[in-house]
Amino acid sequence: MSLTSSPADLDDVARRYPDWHCCRGTDRLFYARLRDSDPPVIVRGEDPVDLRDQIQGAIYRAEARA
Repeated sequence: MSLTSSPADLDDVARRYPDWHCCRGTDRLFYARLRDSDPPVIVRGEDPVDLRDQIQGAIYRAEARA
């Protein structure tokens, strides 16, 4: 499944971003944590597509600071 042409599921997001640990919380939100980051980098979204967008935003912001 392509992330750009159809809705993503959590497994698609996790495959696309292997440096991120992705999971669904008990509060029905989706979370991703950048592995081995210090300080921790954590994003959340309402669904896997939103989570993917939040990860992309976090990556963009980190690259802009570098």
